[in-house]
Amino acid sequence: MNVFPPQSDHPLFRYLTGEERARVEKLGKMRYLSEGDYLIRARESDSTLFAIEDGHLDIVADRDGKEVVVATVGPGDVLGEVSFIDDSPRTVSVRAGEGSAVRAWDNRTLTEALAFEPQLLAKFSVAMCELLVERLRDVSRRV
Repeated sequence: MNVFPPQSDHPLFRYLTGEERARVEKLGKMRYLSEGDYLIRARESDSTLFAIEDGHLDIVADRDGKEVVVATVGPGDVLGEVSFIDDSPRTVSVRAGEGSAVRAWDNRTLTEALAFEPQLLAKFSVAMCELLVERLRDVSRRV
């Protein structure tokens, strides 16, 4: 199963051939969550990138000691890109709003696997940069 349809123009796979895309997807591990399970917890450190394959997840922020859902994401959305790149602590929590399936890529595992394929690593790196730029633009529009 592909995270995104082959014709998808999603930044994560925009530059990859079908074969390259299959290799990158295969490097990810599937995680299944039940409603209420946390995928990410704020302030924890880990360098995992996630792509939602099924279900919906709530982005939860701490507002004056209370958890507040600030957004909901679903199939095709990517989470955790900043911590994936710089291994910084997570800024928000992510909780399953229903049973969900996500593909998870650990930075070290993915980087080591792609180190032997510099062209693929370069394509994936450019795609990650574009994803971050899109996030930055979204935040700028909201401010």
